[in-house]
Amino acid sequence: MFAVGFFLFSRGLYRYWQHTLTTYFLTNQRVLEEYRFISLLRNEVPLEKVRGVEERRSAWESLFGLGTVAVRSGASGGLTVSVGEIYEPSEFADLVRSKLTDGPNEGQAATEPDEQDTARSE
Repeated sequence: MFAVGFFLFSRGLYRYWQHTLTTYFLTNQRVLEEYRFISLLRNEVPLEKVRGVEERRSAWESLFGLGTVAVRSGASGGLTVSVGEIYEPSEFADLVRSKLTDGPNEGQAATEPDEQDTARSE
């Protein structure tokens, strides 16, 4: 019984640690996921290539107001940026959808830096 409890505790601790090292960015041109530990792992989906925004909430996540938003590109097996276990996933999904309807460069000069919103999974 102790081994099961220790396993579940260590698994939860690992997931928490992994989420503290992951940062998500939503700019006016792309959705980025960065994982930094010793090296850098970056997934990026340009907004003009986004084909779907998916929201998921399990029964357990719904109890705590958590959920997952997956931003997908391509028809099958394309690149996906998955923002997992965030509070109010509908707000983030709606923000991505609004960026899609506004267009990636609407109202921006070519020399201006990307406008940026950040979501952090906790």
